Amino acid sequence: MSIERPYMVDIPVNNRELLDILEGYSVLRKTPDFEKNIHISCEQDRHQRHWWTGAEYCKKIVDEGSRHEGFPDSLYGYEMSVGRKGHNWYSNEADAIFRKKFTSKLSSLNQGMMTWLGVKHNALTAIYPPGGYISWHTNANASAYNLIFSYSETGDGYFEYIDPITRDVVRMPDKKGWNCKAAYFGHYGEPEKVFYHAASTNCWRCTVSYTFNTTDTSFTIREDLIEDIMSIE
Repeated sequence: MSIERPYMVDIPVNNRELLDILEGYSVLRKTPDFEKNIHISCEQDRHQRHWWTGAEYCKKIVDEGSRHEGFPDSLYGYEMSVGRKGHNWYSNEADAIFRKKFTSKLSSLNQGMMTWLGVKHNALTAIYPPGGYISWHTNANASAYNLIFSYSETGDGYFEYIDPITRDVVRMPDKKGWNCKAAYFGHYGEPEKVFYHAASTNCWRCTVSYTFNTTDTSFTIREDLIEDIMSIE
């Protein structure tokens, strides 16, 4: 008898080789002068976390439907996705040497993840300080199967989503250390799969997300990867 999975699957990260790569992300914030040299986004919204991650704002974008682009309107944290064209994550204070070394380190980590997973698209790389968050959104403009790796320094944070099938609001508390989640983010043409979600943290948190595409082949590949991620070998 098969057991029906929740829409978003919580996956323990046990693979030692993968954890070695991920650990490089968890210590990035400890880079000397990190907070001085890396630009923090939406600092003007830092005291409005409960609005951006709350029920009222969630209802607002649900009511907007396809009029909402899909990307988050507010992310209070250090967003450093390597492949995003025209995106500069450095502050004005960052000198050329810091930029070169940090970019090289981040690119090396990203390449290691893409090689291990066999994927080509890094959807998000973000480090959240205590009080950090990403607002309710759908990613409906970038529909795909995905793997979302998150590190929590103490476990004092959460990921929250609306189950596309039951419409229940599901909160997944963070666990200390690295964890992985898997789901499918649908586009607005498949309303039964549109995935409203947000995250918030009271401690340092890091998220690295990778996407496949929408095909059955991608689903199968991701399922095989999930087995590898959980394996202790």
